[in-house]
Amino acid sequence: MQTYIVFDLETNGIGSFRPPSQTITQIAFIKFNSDGEVLDQYSTVVKGATLVNSLVPSVKITMKQIKNEGVEPIVAYTRFLDAIDDDMIIYAHNAEFDVNLLKRALQDTTLEFPNNKIICTMKNSSNYCKIPKTGYAARYGGYKWPSLSELAARLNIENDNHNFHDALYDCQITKECILRGKQIGLFE
Repeated sequence: MQTYIVFDLETNGIGSFRPPSQTITQIAFIKFNSDGEVLDQYSTVVKGATLVNSLVPSVKITMKQIKNEGVEPIVAYTRFLDAIDDDMIIYAHNAEFDVNLLKRALQDTTLEFPNNKIICTMKNSSNYCKIPKTGYAARYGGYKWPSLSELAARLNIENDNHNFHDALYDCQITKECILRGKQIGLFE
């Protein structure tokens, strides 16, 4: 039976998106099989950030949480990487950002991000969601990349908008999107 892993990162909201230079504040993953059975899951606050941008609504992890609950980055990253099997497909919503941010965080370690197949639920669902681009982006063809909440809504997956941007909650919703999307051939 095929197994998959979905992961998500949350950051301190300080730095750039391209290339990603923010500091990881939370990592979570869910490892599951094609029946949706959860085989392993993990979520933790990660030490390392010295400041968080509390003005960005998506930044929910506080400095107090990082200080009191955070684990050393190497411990968190090792836990995630050890859960990845050689033939496993890795999923993420906005995979380019999450994968590259984690690769950047691994640069000064002996750990390496695996060469597994990676599927981005955000980029692979834009033609399915068909959300028109607006503003300057409307000059270019195609549709906008859907947020996780937009993809979940399009797939009729119940969710709570107030819980997004918690890495584990985002993994749970992404997992449901993957399972529903695979039923209609969206994430092959």
